[in-house]
Formats: sequence, structure tokens, C-alpha cells
Amino acid sequence: MARIIGSFAITPVVTPRPVRLPLTTLALKAATGALNTLYLWQSRFAERQHLGALDDRLLADMGLSRADVEGEAGKPFWRA
Repeated sequence: MARIIGSFAITPVVTPRPVRLPLTTLALKAATGALNTLYLWQSRFAERQHLGALDDRLLADMGLSRADVEGEAGKPFWRA
């Protein structure tokens, strides 16, 4: 409700309360994030295995050396 003082109207400032998500929504977001991370890790592992299986001719076509591939394939799946 606005108060009138002279020719000015003063409206109180109301700060909105933060929206709290239900616990089920938070749990669903956490589970989705965990599954996305697991999928990413599995994809990295598979890509590095396939890269390590390529022969030197195919690696040369891609501009990679065997040392580059061994360095990449030697990384743990959680490291980008």
C-alpha cells in the first residue's frame, strides 16, 4: 500500500523470498548429473580404447603419432 507524502507516493519495497525446490526435484537433478558424468566417463574410455586400436597409417592420416595416442590412451577416464 502506497503512502502519499506531499506530491510523492512512497511504496514499500518487498524483497521476494527465494524459491525453494522440492527435495524430489533436487534429488532428480543430482541423479541426472551423476548419470551424465558416468556416461561421459564411459564415452571417454571407449574413445581412448578405439584410438589405441588404430594402426599407424590411420593415425598418420589424422596427424597423430603413436606417442600422442599412448599419452591420450594412458589417461584415466575421469581426466579430460
